[in-house]
Amino acid sequence: MYELKEVLRAYELFAMETQRLRLAVLKRSCARNVADYLARNREFHRKWSQTHDDNYFTMWTQRDYLKYDAAEYQAGRLVPLYIMPKGEPGNIIGRVSFFNFAYGGMMSCSVGYHLDENATGKGYMTEALTASCEMIMEIMKMHRIEAFILPNNEKSLNLIKRCGFTYEGKRISYMHINGKWEDHEAFYLLSDNKIS
Repeated sequence: MYELKEVLRAYELFAMETQRLRLAVLKRSCARNVADYLARNREFHRKWSQTHDDNYFTMWTQRDYLKYDAAEYQAGRLVPLYIMPKGEPGNIIGRVSFFNFAYGGMMSCSVGYHLDENATGKGYMTEALTASCEMIMEIMKMHRIEAFILPNNEKSLNLIKRCGFTYEGKRISYMHINGKWEDHEAFYLLSDNKIS
């Protein structure tokens, strides 16, 4: 369950809230907060995340990423939602991103996510993922959302199933993770079978 919210104009392009969280598309003015979040979780995310060099974790590089995110969001090709506890703007504890949008006869997209190490085990990602998938299906009229997860990421596999996704099969050599190409397990959620 989610509610659309008025944006904090200096920081956000879009905002929604769940029971405990605020999810927002952030502006470049939040680059330091994003870089801090990524840097403090660098080792925790390493075995599950795309391969990045040291520059990725700087405020300057994150300013460029946020500029790109804003342009892609405004073009309808990306919905990059940073997760913050309600009432704590700028305290980033995760991200849920929707990408690879296909319109027309497809009406589908993909989702990826990550969470702060200190925020795990509290149900935050279940809350954020469930609400953001509902929003994408209702507002952007997506029929299908796909997720791709490393076979040894047990917590993420449990999460995606808990959020109503169905297993579809294996994607061979799908993404470059922690220095090598890795297979991923593929899941999907359809608009007519999402959890409520």
